Amino acid sequence: MTTVVLTRPEADSERLSRTLRDQGVDSLVIPIMSIAGIAVSEQPAVAAVSDKTLFIFISANAVRFGLPRLRAELGGHRSATTIAVGSKTRDALQAEGFNALMPARSDSEGLLAMPELSDALLPDVVIVKGEGGRELLGEELKRRGARVTEWCCYRRCWPEVDLSVLRDVDSSFVFQASSGEMVSRLSELLTGERQEDLFQSPVIVPSERVAALATALGWGRVIRAEDAGDRAFTVALKQLSGVGVDT
Repeated sequence: MTTVVLTRPEADSERLSRTLRDQGVDSLVIPIMSIAGIAVSEQPAVAAVSDKTLFIFISANAVRFGLPRLRAELGGHRSATTIAVGSKTRDALQAEGFNALMPARSDSEGLLAMPELSDALLPDVVIVKGEGGRELLGEELKRRGARVTEWCCYRRCWPEVDLSVLRDVDSSFVFQASSGEMVSRLSELLTGERQEDLFQSPVIVPSERVAALATALGWGRVIRAEDAGDRAFTVALKQLSGVGVDT
């Protein structure tokens, strides 16, 4: 028997767990990260925008926590370009009535390859994101001549997690790690529990960059999904022998 270990924040993991259960796949929800919105009193003022301002939403959580405050600005400038880093983020924007462009590759490198972000007459750019994370996107856009505002609307929290429960499950495992930070934290927790043997289990990651990090951390079988969304995860899961779900 194979059990899929879902590590994203609880609401995301529970949603995917229901999908897997409907397809007869066992899963275990162990959120190793939570997301908290940044209070309005802590947020910087929203930069003045125009019809030429380009908005980049770096995650679905950026839509969830950022759009309520940015809606008036976006609504007043409907011709402003909106870009979503991946399909889940794009779907979240579409659900709120905004059509968004999306790169072929769902990460900073993919965004930077988009013609809309070339250095020819690059407009003002607002990156809607969480605290921390990679600096590549903002730094490269500034180098290309854009005036960049990195507008943080949520933060990642890393609670203490007891992974000893994995010892009580008579199963092999497939792990989920939806970002570089997640695969690093998961690796740290398993090492702390002296369960390094589980590094030989498959781990599903969302990009080439995270796959390279997972390999460097010692994971023996790394499966690369197309992005961090649920559908991409289930498609990747079907690549594993004996584990398959319909999408």
